[in-house]
Amino acid sequence: MLRQRVLVSLVSLLIQAGFLSTIGLAQTRDAVLRGVAKLQGSEREARLLEGARKEGSLVWYSSTTAEDSLAVVRKFEAKYPFLRVQHLRSPSENMLNRILTEARAGSFKADVLAMPEIEMNILFRRNLLSSYLSPEQENYPPEMKDPRGYWTGMYISAWVLAYNTKLVSSQVAPRSYADLLLPKWKGGIALDEEPYSWFVTSLRYLERRDGKEAALDYFKRLARQEIQWRKGHSLIGQLMAAGEFPLAAELQVHTVERLKAQGAPLEWVPLEGVIPIHKVGIAITSGGTNTHASALFYDFILSRAGMEIIRDRRRVPTRPDVTVPYLKPYRLLPFDPQVMDDFDRYVALFRDILKPGQ
Repeated sequence: MLRQRVLVSLVSLLIQAGFLSTIGLAQTRDAVLRGVAKLQGSEREARLLEGARKEGSLVWYSSTTAEDSLAVVRKFEAKYPFLRVQHLRSPSENMLNRILTEARAGSFKADVLAMPEIEMNILFRRNLLSSYLSPEQENYPPEMKDPRGYWTGMYISAWVLAYNTKLVSSQVAPRSYADLLLPKWKGGIALDEEPYSWFVTSLRYLERRDGKEAALDYFKRLARQEIQWRKGHSLIGQLMAAGEFPLAAELQVHTVERLKAQGAPLEWVPLEGVIPIHKVGIAITSGGTNTHASALFYDFILSRAGMEIIRDRRRVPTRPDVTVPYLKPYRLLPFDPQVMDDFDRYVALFRDILKPGQ
C-alpha cells in the first residue's frame, strides 16, 4: 500500500512538472507519423489534409534567413491556404540555446526545425526530434539524409575563399590554403567568429594531407595574419563588397552569388579545388502538436517545388534534380558526423589557436 501511495505521488509530481504530458505527446506524435508513413498516394494525402485542416497551423523554428524562409512560407500557404506558418528565426547558436532552454522548461512547442547538421545532431541526442519517412526522400542520395531517419538536408552551406575584385585580381587571388599565409594578406583576411564547421573540415583535410602536426601549425600561422574578425557571414560579405578588407577565408558560396547578382564586386575560389560543406536539414520535432501540418510542410520543403524556391534564393539545394552547376567541378568535403563525439574539443582548439574577436 505504501509503495502504491509513493507511486501515485510520483506520478502526480510528474504530471505537475509536465513530463508525462510531454512524453505522451511525443509518443502520440510518433505513432501518427508512423501511421502516415505506411500509407501511399491519395490515401496518404487525404489523411494528412484532414488532420492538417483540423490543426490549422504549425510552428517553424529556423536559422535560415528571414527572407529565404518567408519565400518558402508564402508558397506553402498558397498551396495550403487553410494553414498558417508561425516562423521564428534566429542564428543557429542562439536558436539551439533557445530550444534547449524551452525543452528544459517544458515549453518547447516548435513543430518543424531547419538547422545545420551540427545542431541537428545535438537535438537528436536530446530526443527532441521525431523520425519521419517522407516519400520525397526517395529523390535524395544517402549522403544528404540522416541515416537514422530523423532529418533530411534542405541545402548545403559551401565554404569558399571570397575576394573583392576591385582590390584583388583573379591572377593574384589565393588558390591554396598556403596562399593565405603570404605577407601581403596580413591584416586583410576576414573570418567569422564561430566558423566551427569550416575549421573542423579544413583541419581534418589538412591532417590527412600533411599530418596532424603540420595541420595545427598551419592554423597557428594563419592566426598570426591579424585576422579581421566579424560576426555573421552576411555582414562579412557586405563589408568586403564595400572594400573594408580584400579577402574572406570562409564565406558561404550562396552569399557571394547573391551579392554578385546585385552587382557587388565579389568572386570566389575553391582553395585547392576542394570545398568544405555542411548540410542544413529539415526535421519534425518530438514536442510539437500540429503533426499532420508538420508532415505536409516537410514534404513540401523536400518536393521539387520547395527545392526550386531554395535554388531561386541562390542557395545550393540537396535534391539532385534541382541543383546549381557551379559546384560540380570541385571536390566537396562533407562534415563528418563522427566529429560530434569530440566537438567541444575542436571548438576549444579553434578558440585557443585563433583567438577570435581579439
